[in-house]
This record gives sequence, C-alpha cells and structure tokens, in this order.
Amino acid sequence: MKTLAIVVLSLGVLLGVVSPISAFAVEPAQAAADHLAMAASYEQQATSQDALIAEHTTMKKEYKDRFFVNEKVTPISKVRKMERHCDAIIKDAQKVKNDLLDFAKWHRMRAAELQGR
Repeated sequence: MKTLAIVVLSLGVLLGVVSPISAFAVEPAQAAADHLAMAASYEQQATSQDALIAEHTTMKKEYKDRFFVNEKVTPISKVRKMERHCDAIIKDAQKVKNDLLDFAKWHRMRAAELQGR
C-alpha cells in the first residue's frame, strides 16, 4: 500500500499535477501542535514509569520485611534474588523515564522553533 502511494505521488509530481514541495509540506502551526502532542504523550509515559519504580521499590522492601524472618524460613539468597530483580527493573524504568523526558523536551523545543520562539 505504501509503495502504491509513493508511485501515485511520484506520477503526480512527474505530470506536474502536484508540486514536490507542496506534497510534503505541513503547516508550521500543525507541525508545532503535533510536536506538543508528542511531548505530552512522552511526559505521560514517563509518569507511568514513576508508578513502576514506586511499585518495585515498595515490593523490594515488603518482600524482605514479610518473608525474611530468619535464614531457616527464607534463605537470604532468595531475598537477594528478589532485590536484584527489583533493582534491575527500577534501574531500567529510570533510564526509560529519563529518555522519555528528553524526547518530550526535544519536541517542546522543536514546537517553540516552529512557532518562532
């Protein structure tokens, strides 16, 4: 389908029905609005990473408090394994959150450029 669209557009350009510049031009106001929408989306996704970080921070603490009574009931190795699990998720979620916030910042900057600010 994408190939068909490219062929039709190319044919229109060759026949002079569609100019090559206008075929791909987007109004700056619309492009800025699109960038702001993407920035908002990335910020919302970053917030969901906060929830994941909080969940695993709590899980890590509660697991130790709840299950580690003594070495005979729950081996410390199981507690350490759970801590490694939570720490890995927290670290990865923090990285994803930072990346999402960087993307949002870039899109806001691009929107401002398109708006002449």
